[in-house]
Amino acid sequence: MRQILRWIVIAISTATFGVGVAHANEIEFKKISLRPVEQTWVLDADLSLTLSPALEQLVNKGVVLHFVTEFQLTQSRWYWFDAKTIEVQRVSKISYQALTNQYRVTLGSFSLSATNLKQALAAVRTIEDWTVIDASAININQSYQAAVRIRLDSNQLAKPFQVNAINSKSWNLQSEWQRFEFNPKQLINGVNP
Repeated sequence: MRQILRWIVIAISTATFGVGVAHANEIEFKKISLRPVEQTWVLDADLSLTLSPALEQLVNKGVVLHFVTEFQLTQSRWYWFDAKTIEVQRVSKISYQALTNQYRVTLGSFSLSATNLKQALAAVRTIEDWTVIDASAININQSYQAAVRIRLDSNQLAKPFQVNAINSKSWNLQSEWQRFEFNPKQLINGVNP
């Protein structure tokens, strides 16, 4: 019962705080690249990520933020719709541990600690060596359309916060799909498309 009351108080306080603040959340990819590693292709990316004051306050109250990074690889077909060859996603989490006064960042299966929110966000903003393509799943002589995006998964929030996420633009944090051509043969031969 005490936990439910705590969630309600947090929801009301962040809702009232979030209504008065008009802050644009931004997630934008600065750099994206695919490179071969052994029998796979890995994704490296840098992005800008800014939290609204309402989301910062929410994290500092102990609520876990789940960021989902999605990657898709499609192959164009002249006779039908494009074929989705690969769809993968990775979940990154930021949480505040009041007992240790540190932030916990989980990037897929890897975890680390950060002393402040700025460091925690820096870890989420950098994607390195994320295996997205198995070499056996693609034809090296084909050209593909790759797409990547990152978003805050509001479905993972507690129910009172999900209502805020639906009603407030400052809680809907996501990037646009960043699309680019992926030609494995050119990249292996060192030719930039």
